[in-house]
Amino acid sequence: MTGSDSEKNPPQNNGGRWRNFLDHPENDLTADADFANRRPPTPQTAEELASSTDPAVQAERNRKSTRQAVTWLFGTIITTVVFAYILAWVPRVMGGPLCEAGEATWLCTRSWQIWWPILTSIVPAAGIIGCAIIMVRKLNSYTRWRPWMGVFWVLIPFAMMWMLQTWQILVMALSN
Repeated sequence: MTGSDSEKNPPQNNGGRWRNFLDHPENDLTADADFANRRPPTPQTAEELASSTDPAVQAERNRKSTRQAVTWLFGTIITTVVFAYILAWVPRVMGGPLCEAGEATWLCTRSWQIWWPILTSIVPAAGIIGCAIIMVRKLNSYTRWRPWMGVFWVLIPFAMMWMLQTWQILVMALSN
């Protein structure tokens, strides 16, 4: 024996992952992004082992979680902008004293100058809260959750920037 047999080689530790590449590498369905996932409880009986999630199914769930997180990020940003644009057309079409006097073009009444910033800020706030809830649910279901944490930390500055810009209209309307 030369010492290269898989039975004599101990498993290698690569970044916290124990595996022996000589023994069935096709069964290694984890990626580096999955090592922060919570580990499901170890099966204690044959029934628990039989009812546990198939590794291929879990790997697909992990990939799907990443795609969902990216979709949530762009969906929240696009929905915010589209909703704000559509909502801005309502007072413009309705008209009002500020538009007739030439003081405003879009938000033609004081009430719209108050309500438009508040209503358009609901979408990014709901996006952050929804992302946080989904992230915790993914964590508790032993699914890849780190992309959701990344989306959460991108949505926070986006919402802050959105509210900083739109609430200036609200402050000016309340000060008049």
